[in-house]
Amino acid sequence: RLYFLARDGYLMYRAALVFCGRYHLPIDCRYVSCSRYSLRLPLFHLDHKMALDFVCRGGIGVTLQKILARAALTEEEQRTVIEELSFSLDPDEPILASKLPQIRERLSGCGQFLTFMDRHSREALPGLAGYLRQEGFLEEIPDAVVDSGWVGSMQKTLGRALAYLGRGQRLEGYYWGLYEVPSDAERGEYHCYYFAPEGQLREKVYFNNCVFEAIVTAPHGMTLGYRKEGERYVPWYGEVTDEKKAFLWKTEACLLKYIECLAAEPDGWKADRSERAVVGRLLGTFLSCPEKEEAEAFGNLPFSDDVLEGGEQPIAAHLTEEELAANHALPKLLSRSGFRAKTARESAWYEGSAVLYGKRVRRHLRQYALYQYLRFWRKRGR
Repeated sequence: RLYFLARDGYLMYRAALVFCGRYHLPIDCRYVSCSRYSLRLPLFHLDHKMALDFVCRGGIGVTLQKILARAALTEEEQRTVIEELSFSLDPDEPILASKLPQIRERLSGCGQFLTFMDRHSREALPGLAGYLRQEGFLEEIPDAVVDSGWVGSMQKTLGRALAYLGRGQRLEGYYWGLYEVPSDAERGEYHCYYFAPEGQLREKVYFNNCVFEAIVTAPHGMTLGYRKEGERYVPWYGEVTDEKKAFLWKTEACLLKYIECLAAEPDGWKADRSERAVVGRLLGTFLSCPEKEEAEAFGNLPFSDDVLEGGEQPIAAHLTEEELAANHALPKLLSRSGFRAKTARESAWYEGSAVLYGKRVRRHLRQYALYQYLRFWRKRGR
């Protein structure tokens, strides 16, 4: 059994159904509605360290309001916590990454915050438990999850939740790509397709997981939790604009037409290396050096890298020439993280921003690629 995790696993799930039907593969494919938020919130009261790490994580445009919302606090509860801790920050003011540890420390000692968070966590646990049991995760059958990947945290969190519910067997996962795996994970339980933590440097440099997530996704909102309706547990989704739905339906139709043609060929699902290489080059060119028409067509897709929806911005943000230059500058690489240095406003799709708004496009793309090579090389060395 393969569990395709929402929302990045949606189109993979649709493709898998086509292949399994065409080749009569003995695989039970299931689509599971979940998100980092819907899986972690129910566990917050069991592990405050994990909870604080999650709610105080970095990102593009992190604010105090976003941090408190990640813990499921209502607007009134947020005001209570802000007043108790006498935060001088405006709730909607972007926070520097260097300030997040201080906020984490203050929240860890705030009784009101922990009380609110724990209450919402306990309220969410029965819904998650019921949904996972309903979907068969506690049945003794060979299974694995399928997802886009990146750092493998979903598999770890889901495995932890299932262990709490009594599952004995460990969970395995299959991914489009992984930059890394959790430090305490069994590496053999994480299987990669396009790139793995140990190699494929070029594939990582000329890839953009934000654009991938904006395009390869489901035509519904993120999973916020689970409700019981009658005898079944159903996911509770966030909102998606009609414009985004129309784009995703069009993308799905195009992809499935290709998949059906591929499945019609003898052994088409076993795409040979030459075909995969062509697809890889096309993908890398589109993501790392788009034509202006491509950047215009996809650059306005709404995107947020936060764990909750809201506050989406165009994926190719409008950056000035100075901001474009600062995003591949040496000080950014030499920062402690080497990844999230807040030297300038960032774009989820830097290359799209450079093509749309840069005056020295080729130089920006060349310098950013070099910056990415050095960043991944440094990360691999560590």
